[in-house]
Amino acid sequence: MSKLKSKPVKQDAKLLDLAKPLPYLHVVYCGLIAAAVAFAVYANTLGHGYTVDDDTVMAKNRITKGGLDSLGTVFTTAYRAGFWDRDDNLYRPLSVAMFALEWHFFPENPLPGHLMNVVLFSLTVFLLMLLMSQMLNGWPLMFPFSIALLFAVHPIHTEVVANIKSRDEILCLLFGIASLLMVGKYSVTQKIIPLIVAGLLYFLAMLSKENAITLLAIAPMYAYFSGKLSNKQIALATIPFAISVCLYLFIRWQVLGDPGKPEALQLVNNSLVGATDWLTRFASAVAIIGRYLWLMVFPHPLSFDYSFNQIPLAKIGSPQFLISFLVLAGLFFYALRSLKSRELIGFGILFLFITLSLVSNVFLLIESTMAERFMYMPSVGFLIMLCAFLSRVTKVRPKNEAVEFLDHFRSNKVFLSIVLVMSVAYSAKAVDRNADWKDNYTLLTQDVKTCPKSARIRYAYGSAILFEKALKEKDPVTKSNYVEQAIIHLSKGVEILPDYSEAWRHLGIAYKEQENYPAAVAALEKARSYKEFDAADMFATSGLCYGKVGRYAEALLDLNRALLMNPEDPESNNNKGLYLFESGMIDSSITYFDRAIALKRDFHQAYYNKGNTFARKGDYAEALRLYSKALEINPSSVDALMNSGNCFAVMNRLPEALEYFKRVEKLEPNNPKMLMNMGITYKNMGQESLANAYLSRTAAPTK
Repeated sequence: MSKLKSKPVKQDAKLLDLAKPLPYLHVVYCGLIAAAVAFAVYANTLGHGYTVDDDTVMAKNRITKGGLDSLGTVFTTAYRAGFWDRDDNLYRPLSVAMFALEWHFFPENPLPGHLMNVVLFSLTVFLLMLLMSQMLNGWPLMFPFSIALLFAVHPIHTEVVANIKSRDEILCLLFGIASLLMVGKYSVTQKIIPLIVAGLLYFLAMLSKENAITLLAIAPMYAYFSGKLSNKQIALATIPFAISVCLYLFIRWQVLGDPGKPEALQLVNNSLVGATDWLTRFASAVAIIGRYLWLMVFPHPLSFDYSFNQIPLAKIGSPQFLISFLVLAGLFFYALRSLKSRELIGFGILFLFITLSLVSNVFLLIESTMAERFMYMPSVGFLIMLCAFLSRVTKVRPKNEAVEFLDHFRSNKVFLSIVLVMSVAYSAKAVDRNADWKDNYTLLTQDVKTCPKSARIRYAYGSAILFEKALKEKDPVTKSNYVEQAIIHLSKGVEILPDYSEAWRHLGIAYKEQENYPAAVAALEKARSYKEFDAADMFATSGLCYGKVGRYAEALLDLNRALLMNPEDPESNNNKGLYLFESGMIDSSITYFDRAIALKRDFHQAYYNKGNTFARKGDYAEALRLYSKALEINPSSVDALMNSGNCFAVMNRLPEALEYFKRVEKLEPNNPKMLMNMGITYKNMGQESLANAYLSRTAAPTK
């Protein structure tokens, strides 16, 4: 085994093959410091709510919400089986099992989930410090510490730590690092037990997330770069990892079955689906990798979503491809050249490339154009590469002799100063970015500025305004403003991606809330032209809007479909009764009004509508009884007051009619129908002056 000579050597050559190990307690101290920094940086996420995909695996997942009783189901179903019936072909039971336990003991409380993410992330930082010190025996302690510290504070990790759902990423790397530590222990002890433990830890990484499979290549590479094992021993160290992969794939096949033809990828999720040829797809994927590397250096601005069409497709001759390709090619060839000398820069580059390969869209398309969480594991390789490069520039030297703890940081001050400046800047950015993850609305409000060309962000933001703000708002003016904002963003979403069915659906709902029913019908028809409705509430909404524009046949057809799916919906029963009434089927309409009232005893609108059927039939006494019932529930119902007055007027009980019209006047002094009815009633009573006073107010103002 070669040793460093006293003569000058390349600074990061054979960093893994030096004489004396770092003092273990010093390593632990530094690991604890880095972990504490990680916890402090992400402590402001502890008060956050559920965001983005948290609903799919926790807040709205029926399996997860089963708590302890659902643990068996978690390990025998797909990743999001409790959220939708679609086969997403993912098997990540470990994080979902943790979510089920957290929900069992702390239902509807996101704090334990966020706390667990921060704790596990901090533990990952601590283990990374141990791994780096294991690799860098004999080098100043601040060198592996710098790698762990930069990993702890890098803002690109905010998505993983702040989003509870990304527990899968945290667990995957946590167990992956632990398994590599066992490989390192094997390289020292040459005993089999560490390899068995490595295999078990790696199996847990596989159960956390599928991209742990890339560590199957990292394990022998790590063993090789240690410089302490023969080729046979490296092969032996790889066997537990291979066994774990095979076991995971077998279990996955047993649970998910033969995946068969994978579900078609959607353009809205991955812009590269729209590439018309392989070269464009390749150029775009390479350009995106370049974006990842830039965000690792300069992590601003950040976004939770980069889907269509925030990142336009690149061509082979485009600058973004050419620059990225040249940088990546240079790094790759440097890494190959450094294999023989086992340079740390080469190890970092290969770690980066290998762990990024599965989500890079270069070799196979995935369900996302780009995501910051995809850099969580590869960032380890990048930071190793970066620190090794800085060590060469600043001439960091290995220390073969034992030194005092603080001496590790007193030497090589230039290197440490650069790292500390970067750490402070990254920490500030991470803390600031964490605040954006407070809740969906806050995150979307920020990221719609960062990625205004993303159809998904426009859709998600418009939907958040509509459902989280507008539909919960009591003040009509404020609600109207929210609805208008929602329409602006949803309209932008369908402008970016014209066949975005979900965005058209929500745009239709927004127009319905605005009572712009022709626009609502047009948007809903657009939505179902791309994807037919599959939920009762959408058929109910469509039926209502069709009815409002007088298309009763289509309204009844959609309401029938809504009631087939949800026969106990009072609104759909009431609306079907209403449009049967408008279609002239009065007796049939009464049946549905009765059903609506039976399902919702305080449904004043159904009493009012039923009253109209009896008024139409000339049974004014029964109509008045039903209007009176509606007014008991809602004394401010202008329609019920007006029609009560009309019934009394038809019955020639004019003073009683006036009583109801006056109640309308108190609520809506300028209601044109009320003014007309008051005028006619006073005229019929022979009170011409009062009649003219009201009738004059109904005339259109002259210019």
